[in-house]
Amino acid sequence: LLRQDGSTPLFYMLSEGGYDRGAPNKVIAEGLEISHEYLDLAGEPVSKVRVGDEFLVRLRLRAKDFDQVSQVAVVDLLPGGTEPVYNPSASGNDDSPDWIPPVGEMAMSDWGPEFADVREDRVVLYGTVYRNATSFVYRVRATNAGIFGTPPAYAEGMYDTTLQARSKAGTLEIVKP
Repeated sequence: LLRQDGSTPLFYMLSEGGYDRGAPNKVIAEGLEISHEYLDLAGEPVSKVRVGDEFLVRLRLRAKDFDQVSQVAVVDLLPGGTEPVYNPSASGNDDSPDWIPPVGEMAMSDWGPEFADVREDRVVLYGTVYRNATSFVYRVRATNAGIFGTPPAYAEGMYDTTLQARSKAGTLEIVKP
């Protein structure tokens, strides 16, 4: 019970933090659609890789109700036991007209982000999503053995947050070499 005695204003703040016990697995497709899958370097789906192997993540994006949705943020959390593989040909100058994202297999992608923020546990992409489905492919490397949950990929309009999409969660097995 919080009570105030006197005329002095009273302010309070409550903050909670933590993690979900399990990955959300409900697919969301409110104006946008997103999916992701793991592929070997030949482009075939995989659910098991070896420590040290590089493999691909393919994100597929689509605007459902509009010809295009600009200013969309795409967040793809990496499963445990993996790390992003940086693109050696990426340009360091974000203002360059020939900007290349720090991750990505551009020859295998038909969508290019306008900006990318690559962290140790996620790849965050920003750009315009179109009515026709497009793909962005990037590399990851398996670093630890185990069975890991694969969090769903998520997309949301940065200025219209009613436009959002979430893919399904899954699992990835990484075995010792």
